[in-house]
Amino acid sequence: MRPTIVLPLVFLFNLPVLAELPAFLEQHCVKCHDADTQKGNLDLTALKADYANAENFAHWVKIHDRIQSGEMPPKKEKRPAEAETKAMTAALAQSLIVAERAQLDATSRTSVRRMTRVEYENTVRDLFDMPGLALQILLPADGTAHGFDKNADALEVSHVNVAKYVEAADLALDLAIATRPKAPASQKVHLSLLNRGGQGAYLSMQGDLVVLRDQKADPAFPPASEHRHLDQGAHERISSFETDSSVGVFRREDESVNYYFRGHTTIYPGRYRVRTSLWSFQWDKGKVLPARGTEAARLAVVQLTSDGRGGQHPNYTLDYFDAPSLKPTEHELEVWMNHNELMGFDVASLAPAANYSRKDRAMGFTGPGIAVDWMDVEGPIHDVWPPRSHQLLFGDLPIEEFIAKDHPDVRVPARKNWEKTWLRGGKNKADPVTGIWTVRSDNPLADAQRLLAAFLPKAFRKPVADATLKAYIDIVAGRLQAGECFESAMREAYRSALCSPDFLYHAEPEIKLAQHALACRLSYFLWNSAPDAELVAANLHDAKILRAQTERLLRDAKSQRFVEDFLGQWLKLRLIAANDPDKKLYPEFSPYLQDSMVAETRAYFRELINKDLNATHLVKSGFAMLNQKLATHYGIDGVVGPKIRRVELPQDCPRGGFLTQAAILKITANGTTTSPVVRGAFVLDRLLGQPPDPPPSSVAAVEPDVRGTTTIREQLAQHRNNAICASCHAKIDPPGFALESFDVIGGQRDRYRIVVEGTGDPAPRGSIDPFIGISFKLGPKVDPAGEMIGDLTFTDIRDMQRLLAAKPELLLRALAQNLLSYSTGHEVAFSDRPALKAILDKTGPQGGVRTLIHAIIQSPLFQTR
Repeated sequence: MRPTIVLPLVFLFNLPVLAELPAFLEQHCVKCHDADTQKGNLDLTALKADYANAENFAHWVKIHDRIQSGEMPPKKEKRPAEAETKAMTAALAQSLIVAERAQLDATSRTSVRRMTRVEYENTVRDLFDMPGLALQILLPADGTAHGFDKNADALEVSHVNVAKYVEAADLALDLAIATRPKAPASQKVHLSLLNRGGQGAYLSMQGDLVVLRDQKADPAFPPASEHRHLDQGAHERISSFETDSSVGVFRREDESVNYYFRGHTTIYPGRYRVRTSLWSFQWDKGKVLPARGTEAARLAVVQLTSDGRGGQHPNYTLDYFDAPSLKPTEHELEVWMNHNELMGFDVASLAPAANYSRKDRAMGFTGPGIAVDWMDVEGPIHDVWPPRSHQLLFGDLPIEEFIAKDHPDVRVPARKNWEKTWLRGGKNKADPVTGIWTVRSDNPLADAQRLLAAFLPKAFRKPVADATLKAYIDIVAGRLQAGECFESAMREAYRSALCSPDFLYHAEPEIKLAQHALACRLSYFLWNSAPDAELVAANLHDAKILRAQTERLLRDAKSQRFVEDFLGQWLKLRLIAANDPDKKLYPEFSPYLQDSMVAETRAYFRELINKDLNATHLVKSGFAMLNQKLATHYGIDGVVGPKIRRVELPQDCPRGGFLTQAAILKITANGTTTSPVVRGAFVLDRLLGQPPDPPPSSVAAVEPDVRGTTTIREQLAQHRNNAICASCHAKIDPPGFALESFDVIGGQRDRYRIVVEGTGDPAPRGSIDPFIGISFKLGPKVDPAGEMIGDLTFTDIRDMQRLLAAKPELLLRALAQNLLSYSTGHEVAFSDRPALKAILDKTGPQGGVRTLIHAIIQSPLFQTR
C-alpha cells in the first residue's frame, strides 16, 4: 500500500499560497512518482518545499516546467482541466519567485567577478593600442559554469593566477615603454620558401616541391627524379644563394614538413605589412599546365620555440588566400608580429601528396600544386613615436640618454634585450644599441600625479578616488626614495595597477548599474573589452542614446570578438579540435576543412545579426555561408575560392541553420562515430534551452560499435528497454536520430562508413578529392526517422527542421537565456522569468537577433547587478 501523503502539511505550513497544490499532485502525479514507482527518479512523497535547498528548488522548478509545458501528466493519463493546471502552476511559480527573490535581494543577481583571460588580453591590447599582444597564453584557463566562463562561479583566483598576472603585466609594459629616442628602423625583406636554413633544398630533392621560373621548371634547379636530383650542386646551392625563382609545392604540411619563411624572424614586436604572390598549376611529370581551378593557400604566424630549429612550432592562421590558375595574384595584409615570430605557409586545398615515396618523385607525379613567387615583410610600422602605449604612460616627457655617472645614486632602468633573445637567421637586422635611454622628469612626484590621474581611470574603467590615486603615487615615491629612476618607479606603479582588483575585476557596486558600470557591461558584452571614450561619455541611461551606442558597437570590427567568444561557448566551437576524425573512415578531413567549418558558423551568426533574421534561422534557412571547400563538402556547386560568402541553397537543401552545420556536427561526434544521445542533448540544451537531466550513476553509458556492424539506433533500442532510461531518451534521442543523416565531419549520408575487413559495399568517391585514397566501405543504412514527445513524427532531417522551426518562441527564448547569461555573468534565474518574458514580448516571436540584443540591453536584467 502506498504511504500516506504528508505533503499537504508541508505546503500548508510553509507556503499558504500553495494550498491547492497537494490535491493536484495527489490526483495527477503521485501515482507515478511515489516511493514505490519513482518514475524519472522522482519521489514526490519525499520532496520537501525547502526552497533554501538548491537541489529541492531545482526539483520544484522542473515540476513547474513539465506541468506547464503539458509534458506531464502524460497524455495517456487523465488530463487535468486547463484552468486547474494554470492555477497550480501560477501558485507554484509565485512561491518560487518569492523565495528566490528573498535570497537574491539579500546579495545580488551577479556576484563580483574578474575578467576572463580573453577579456584580460583584449583589455590590455586596447588600453595600450597593441592589437596582437599575446597574453592569453600566459594565463591559466578559466573554468566554466552554466555553459560560460564569464559566470562568476567559474572565475576563481589562486596564487597561480596572481603570479601570471604579474608576468603578463611585465610583458605588456616591456612592449609599451619606448626605450630609444627613435623608432626601430623599418626594414623590407624579400623572401622565398627557398630560405637559408629551411627545408627547401631537402623537399625539392624529395620531389615534394619544384623550383619554377617563368611558369616552367627552372633549368638551374631541375625537378627531382629517380635519383633524387639531376644536379647535386644545384640543389645544394638552393640553401646557400639567393634566387628569384618561384616555388611550386605539392605536399601539404604534416608532422614532418612545415613551410616557413625563415628569411624574416621578428626582433621588435609590432605591426608588419606582408605581401605575397600566389598562383596554382597542374604539374604533369615536368610540365606546368593550367590548374583544375582556384586553389587555397594558408598564411600563418609561427611562434618559434626553444632554439627555433626544426618544425611543429605553435602557429595560428591569418587567413586563406586565392591561388588562381596560372595567374599570379598579390595579397597584402597588416599583421601584428611578436618577438621571434615568422610567417608560415601551406597548400591548404591540396590533398596529401607523398612524392618522396614515388619512384620517379616529381618527374613521375601528375597533380595539382600551388606556387609562391615571393613574400615581402616590412616593418615594424610606426605612425608615431613614441608609440601611443608609451604616451599613455609618460605623456610628452622627453626621452634622454641615461648617463650613469651623472646619476650616481640612481639605478639604471632594466631593459628587455630583444636583440639578445632574437633567434637569428633571417635577413632582417637588429638596430645597433647605443646607450640606455629613458624618460626624464624634472618634477617626478608632480608628473607621477598627473600621469597616474590620467591612466588609472582608463585602466580601472571608473572614476578613481583621491585615496586610491595617492596610494599609487606613494608607490612611485617609495621607489624613487629607494634609488629607482623615474621610469622604473612609474613602472612599478603601473604594474601594481595592472595586477590590482580594480583592474582585474568588473566594478559593479550599485544594484542599478551606474553610468561607468553600464558602459563596461555593454562593452564587455559586445567587444569583450573596456569601453572607449565615446561610450564612457555617453548618457547610457537615456534609452535612445543606449540604442545608438549599441548600434555603434555592433558595427565596429571589435564586435567580432563577441561573435567568436559567444559561439565558442554557446555552440562549443572551442571544442572543434578536441578530436581528430579517423583517417581511414574520413580521409577527406583536413585542417582547412575544419577552419572553414568554424568560419561558416561565425559568418552565419554575423549574418543573423546584420540582417536581423529571426530565430527560426537557428535551425532552418534558405542560405548558408560557404567557401569552395565547404560547398564541395556539402555537394553544392558554383562556389569558388576560400572566402566565406552568402550562398542561396537549392530547394529542400537541409544546410543553412546551426543544426546542420559541419562545425556543430563535428563537435557533437567523437571522431569515429556519432551518437543520437550526444547530438540530441546538444539540441535540447543549446538550441531549445531544455537541458536534459544527467544520466543516473547506476546506468552504464551506451558504447558505440566502432566496427560499424551494429547501428547506434539498434543499441539505443535495447538501452531504452530500461524504464529508468526510457522517459529521458524519448526526449533526447529524436533530434539525434534525425542528425544521423550526417557523419562525424558533417557530410550527409544514407549509410554508415565501416572499415571491417570482408564486409560492406564499395564506397563511391563523391566529392572526395581524386588524390585521396579510399579504404572504407559502406555499412548499414541510416534511419533518420523518429517521433518526438507530443506524437510529432518525422522521416528525416528536413521534417525535424520544420518541427523545430515551428517553435520560434522556444528558439528565441533559449537564445535570449544564453545571451543574458553570457552578458551579465549570471544564469537566468526562475525569478527572472517575468523580465525575460518582457524581453521576448518586446522582440516579438518573429523578431530578429539584432532586435533581441537591443531588447536585452534595454532590459532591467542587463542594467542591474
